[in-house]
Amino acid sequence: MSTYRSTHQAVGSDTDRSPSGLATGIRPAVGGIPFLRLCAVELRKQLDTRAGLWLLVAIALVNTGFIALTFFTADAASLTWTSLAESASLGQLLLLPLIGVMAATSEWSARTALSTFTLEPRRTRVNLAKLVSAGSLGLIVMVVTLLVSAALNLAGILWQGADGSWALNWGLVGGTALALVLLVWQGVAFGLAFLSTPVAIVAYLGLPTLWTVLTLTIESLRGPAEWLDVNTTLSVLMTGAMTADDWPRLAVSLVVWLGVPLAFGLWRTARREP
Repeated sequence: MSTYRSTHQAVGSDTDRSPSGLATGIRPAVGGIPFLRLCAVELRKQLDTRAGLWLLVAIALVNTGFIALTFFTADAASLTWTSLAESASLGQLLLLPLIGVMAATSEWSARTALSTFTLEPRRTRVNLAKLVSAGSLGLIVMVVTLLVSAALNLAGILWQGADGSWALNWGLVGGTALALVLLVWQGVAFGLAFLSTPVAIVAYLGLPTLWTVLTLTIESLRGPAEWLDVNTTLSVLMTGAMTADDWPRLAVSLVVWLGVPLAFGLWRTARREP
């Protein structure tokens, strides 16, 4: 009995002296995960998965192919930094938003939502980190594309006697970069709305395309399409020739094709069991 009492007193005294406060049953206050750290983790998730890595490889190959095609087929007078950068935009505009889709659906398809939302219970905060990291990845790809285009522009000057103008069309480059970020966010929004990678990809690629086809075939839809067809409004943005009338049209189309699925996705993921 004396041995039990001495052991009990020793344990009790050690527990009472513990700074964590376990003896009183009160857990210490734990600070939230910094938002920038969340963004870094989400960015790493987009690059660590096999699907994300191979999709980036595919984007790099497609961009390289388009730039090389322009480099070897365009005449010397039209070979400039802007023309080379513009030629690579199609591949990344088409494929990079799919990384946004997978960034949103990976928590549910890979069944990591339980661990993620246990470490950070504020799900909307996690989803906002996905938006920031996916948009940052789009900008990184855009910068790499500009650097590769600059290297080939220099090669054109040295080897082909090309015009090689270094005067970038900043309206075109800025519009393309903004369109890329918006499309990546649209991919994240569709991923959050459907929470299934194949369904979200089909919806992201199919629904806006179907609407565009309908507006081309049904004359009565052509007027509303100027405000509701995101493909049309983003095409104007990528030309770098936006006017005062074009910005409201872009905003309305983004509310429909980005704002609505994103709001539904944030609401759905906040209430779904992991």
